Amino acid sequence: MNITQLYLSYYSKSGEQHDEANLVAAHATIQVIHNYLLEMGTFFTLILCCHDHHTCNFYNNLMEKLFHMWGISMVRFVVFHKHSVQRVNGTKRFNLILTDSFRAFREIDIASDSRHNNYNEYYYIFLQVRDAEMQSNLQQIFAYCWANSMINCSVQTQNARGEIMVYSYFPFTDHFCGSVEPTLISRFNGTHFLNPTLFPRKLRNFHGCVLRAAIRHIPPFTYLRTDERGVSLVAGGIEGHLLSQLSEILNFTIEVKVPPDNIFQFGAIRMLQHGEADMALGAFSQSPALLDIVSAVSSYYQTRQILCVSKKAYILNSLEQFIFPFDAITWSLIWGTYLLCWALSAVLSKCCKQGLEKNVQPFLNSLSTLLGMPITHTPMCQYGRLLFIIWLCFTLLIRAVYQGVLFTYAHHDTIAPMPSNLDELVARNFTTVISFFNRGLLTDVELLRKLPTITTTGLDGLSVFDYVRHVSKRNYVAIETQDFLSYYKKRHNKTDYFVILSNDFMNFQSTMYLAKHSFLIDQFEQEIWWIRSAGLVKGWYQVELSDRSKDPNDVDVIALGDIYVVFVVLGIGLGLALLVFGLEILSLRVRILKRLLSKM
Repeated sequence: MNITQLYLSYYSKSGEQHDEANLVAAHATIQVIHNYLLEMGTFFTLILCCHDHHTCNFYNNLMEKLFHMWGISMVRFVVFHKHSVQRVNGTKRFNLILTDSFRAFREIDIASDSRHNNYNEYYYIFLQVRDAEMQSNLQQIFAYCWANSMINCSVQTQNARGEIMVYSYFPFTDHFCGSVEPTLISRFNGTHFLNPTLFPRKLRNFHGCVLRAAIRHIPPFTYLRTDERGVSLVAGGIEGHLLSQLSEILNFTIEVKVPPDNIFQFGAIRMLQHGEADMALGAFSQSPALLDIVSAVSSYYQTRQILCVSKKAYILNSLEQFIFPFDAITWSLIWGTYLLCWALSAVLSKCCKQGLEKNVQPFLNSLSTLLGMPITHTPMCQYGRLLFIIWLCFTLLIRAVYQGVLFTYAHHDTIAPMPSNLDELVARNFTTVISFFNRGLLTDVELLRKLPTITTTGLDGLSVFDYVRHVSKRNYVAIETQDFLSYYKKRHNKTDYFVILSNDFMNFQSTMYLAKHSFLIDQFEQEIWWIRSAGLVKGWYQVELSDRSKDPNDVDVIALGDIYVVFVVLGIGLGLALLVFGLEILSLRVRILKRLLSKM
């Protein structure tokens, strides 16, 4: 660092107290710089603002001594002059402030630099003031820090005897919540600080003080109950367990603040902005606009949006089970081959004179062979027999495959082909069913705007599954988080109401949101990180959303309703047989009809 010009500018100025006291102050300050500010970060900001001429001389003398002791380090100097309006932009996370009164300190307006940050800064303030005014200035500085969520504020003072003392404030104690009473935390004995912790952790114990949480009763994430006084209390859920664990670790009391409107996200965020709540939990839409007005800690849980359809709507009915073993091409080939064989049999029956008498009813013979029934006449012609053998082997193979697949379908729930991704849903013009809250989260998904949408009014997402399940149409798809589906399955003790499409299209991070530049950020970040790494969130998930295993003694039973088409086909066959029987009786009197039946 080039300090030549700065050194020359201060060289001709002298301090207003004994040089020995100035030297002690310089030694204390340089220790703070080297052992604390530069240990926490790669550089720091030194801010100077003083009104009194004598105090300015003192800081000039202090700077001169600091320059002699300074090593190789990065520092940004900010000097505020009287009536200065120009601001120095940039990150100011680690700060050393030299000032002579609360009035000068307030003119620095450090809150304007920090109010949009998502972290807690560190402020080490050297306050050089007369002994009689020291306590009042300390009180005002700490009140300013607390009002602007500046939790890491420590003030160094030097009294008339040259003693260096360090004060801070502890907002949560056994007697006060939100206290800004100055508390002595360390002294400098000329060589080192008696208590080396100059930035004590202040939020490890809230001493039972109240923190307000903006949450709703949305199982399985949060369960709320109301006591006899009408007060809402946390009763469970994934996020309920997280809040309870945090309150136990940090010893604070949770006050539930239910957002006033139906749009949970907007209501909770508005409460954070207006100072009506200290925290809000949930998988909000993490847009840049949201992060401009609130702060977020690390994600504690990840969920995903899924596309699912009603399984009942896609289960093959009895008629579809009879048709579904073969696709349309296979059925076309089978019946095309059958018609070809019938035509060849009819031609051979006319061309082969020696087999003409025996080889009658080619249509019925071919149909009997196809259905596995005995034929009425065996072809006498060699060509007819060859055709009969080939057709018999072919139909045996087809029937074996068909019966095997049909048996499998009869014993298991078989579902019709369904779309695999969102693009296919758009191509087939599906109707999406989505909750009002979830629709707000997915407003940026372009493909969803192309589909007709039905919006339910529920916040918890269960109304979406109820709607799709009861409507049970193949062109309806539910869009909701997987956790709500798991909870729905557990609630109804049924796991096969829905089928999840193969591709999910969006992941969501469940995060705790705080007011912008909240004093809770760093402490909650650390505690939530430990809770997540210990696997507690995963355990709570299993407790709240674990599916009941299927009873191994349960067996699939085929009911008569599952094979109703068998009776329909049987009825049609019996009807046709009765019709043919009537025609045969009628043919005894009608020659044309008798001639026609003989050719079949």
